Amino acid sequence: MNAPTLQPDKSRPYSHLVTGVVLRAYAAHRTLRSSAEAKHASQLLLRSLFKRDSYPDRGAPEYWLRFNYPFWFTDLISATDSLSKIGISKDESHMSQAVEWFVANQLDNGRWQLKILKNAKRYDTESWLDLSICRILQRLYS
Repeated sequence: MNAPTLQPDKSRPYSHLVTGVVLRAYAAHRTLRSSAEAKHASQLLLRSLFKRDSYPDRGAPEYWLRFNYPFWFTDLISATDSLSKIGISKDESHMSQAVEWFVANQLDNGRWQLKILKNAKRYDTESWLDLSICRILQRLYS
């Protein structure tokens, strides 16, 4: 017997932290990434870029620019990775702000100036994040 599906508490505010995590699963799925649910969630996440979350856990806007790989939390790279897979255009104003941040923080050697949260050496996190940004930009400009 299946347990009943938990229903959302619509009286509580939306959280970009949680939405970003869930959206990664939709973005990875060939069919579900084009679903109405994924499009709706992507618009919620897109409008939240660089803004404070409603909940205190990683709620400060600075957390958008604190990165980790593999993706654990919702940050600018994990969010734009999902959004670009879902088909959000670089011309959308919020997405163009993200692209502007990537351009402004690219170093002369082609890599990015990033604040890594942890495990930077263990997983060569910096290289994986650099590759993620390259893939995001490739999707947006292809």
